Amino acid sequence: MQKLDLEAAVQSVTDYALAHPYERDVWEKSPAITGILMWNDKDKDKDNAAVVEARRWVERMVDVQSSRGFLGYDERIELANGHAAVFTPTASLSTALGFNVLAYYERDGEARFLDAARRQAEALLAGPRTRNGGFWVRKEGPELWIDFIYMMCPFLARLGRIEKKPALVDEAIKQIDVYVRHLVDPELHLARHAWRETPNSYLQSTFWCRGNGWLTCALVDTIEQIGVDHAAAARFKDVAQRAFVAIAAHQDRCGFFHNILDDENAKFEASGTVMFAYSAAKAVNQGWLDASYIEKAQRALHIVAGSIEPDGAIPGVQVPPGGPGVPFATTLYGQGFFIQAAAELRHHLA
Repeated sequence: MQKLDLEAAVQSVTDYALAHPYERDVWEKSPAITGILMWNDKDKDKDNAAVVEARRWVERMVDVQSSRGFLGYDERIELANGHAAVFTPTASLSTALGFNVLAYYERDGEARFLDAARRQAEALLAGPRTRNGGFWVRKEGPELWIDFIYMMCPFLARLGRIEKKPALVDEAIKQIDVYVRHLVDPELHLARHAWRETPNSYLQSTFWCRGNGWLTCALVDTIEQIGVDHAAAARFKDVAQRAFVAIAAHQDRCGFFHNILDDENAKFEASGTVMFAYSAAKAVNQGWLDASYIEKAQRALHIVAGSIEPDGAIPGVQVPPGGPGVPFATTLYGQGFFIQAAAELRHHLA
């Protein structure tokens, strides 16, 4: 395997992300901001160029926060491909941006960031739910998509920790429990993409690569917020450990994962591959996943690093909503999860 210049790769990927801010974004820049802050965590200098530019993104999210409390742009999304042609968001989607707003609140202490996060949380908590309490992901119907435990739960847990409000932490835990019940196969331990309550059915039932990344990333990030010794962390670790075993069984020898995990003819997909690298490495670093997963995570990071284009773009990322028949491109979340994976693996690659 070719030696990876991790510093140069992260710089290139970061530069591309910052040069493509995607103004009318509803959620996609969130993993990129998280990655930038993770990579530069040791650099508390407020003049760090990447941290300063990412902060501008966060300030803009707050500037355009709608009357309903949605961070970023509060508007209907039209999708050309996949299982949903129209997506009219509930507050669950823009809640992803709330995680970044809280990150800068904890870093810089600006009260307006905390106020914006509170408004976002109020909008989420007032939204429609399924019969057993899961937040709808869009207004078109009572649906749960696996992506949304990542969008919602680390944010709710973080806000609950900051505000010392156990009810918010409990809500984050409840959402994970409900989503796992409906979307994670109890025998295969992999997540399906999207479930509809009425009629009881799956809009998209494949074992989508990034969907399983959303599951494991949500679990490790929520555990980070509630603490590894929290009562709920034990069952989250169990779900995640079973998922890591099941996902890893589908890793190609080169390090990539197929877009549909159990379809060897599906394309290799970059974002789900680095999400596995990030979440597996983080679980090892948290002390509850076997260290053998570091090698698997390193292979995943290395193979995606080899695909970085001269301008820093990571190709081979499926665009929303994901799943069969949806095209590939370069996205901010693909860039972001590469940076997050690099941050978690940095000391293992030293």
